[in-house]
Amino acid sequence: KYVINLNGRRDGSSRFSLGRQFGNFGSVGAAWIFSKEDFFNDLSFLSLGKLRASYGIVGGDGLGDYQYLASFRSGSAPYQDTPALALERLADDSFSWTTNKKLEVALSLGFLNGRINTDVMWYRNRSGNQLVSYPLPATAGVSSIITNLPALVENSGIEVNIQTLNIVSD
Repeated sequence: KYVINLNGRRDGSSRFSLGRQFGNFGSVGAAWIFSKEDFFNDLSFLSLGKLRASYGIVGGDGLGDYQYLASFRSGSAPYQDTPALALERLADDSFSWTTNKKLEVALSLGFLNGRINTDVMWYRNRSGNQLVSYPLPATAGVSSIITNLPALVENSGIEVNIQTLNIVSD
């Protein structure tokens, strides 16, 4: 009748500098199959009744390898007959994991011995701390730097599923 799921994880990525390589993430979920309760015995038309909810956080490292290090390329003009190097990317060891937080609540109902099944789900996904290429002025020597943007992107909605088994025969 009662279900609880717990999940914990520690992810590591070489795409971040020392001290920021690891992230701790997890989720929790719970469900109550209320159709198995004694007070639902008289409702013969209801074959399944379940209420569930879950919340979880995952991390992302969606960028190229070693982007926290400065990089240089061969310059086009030597300086006093010495080959020159030009800055290609600024070092930035401060960026870290993107976070995605997901919340969902759902109600599942089954009728007529499972011939009609419905699910109604509400969800909200929030992405924060996104890794972006932030533009810099030309005087910086490079056009952009990768950093975490402190904005929050959210999408939420409702999903409805209906499944029917219309004909049963041999």
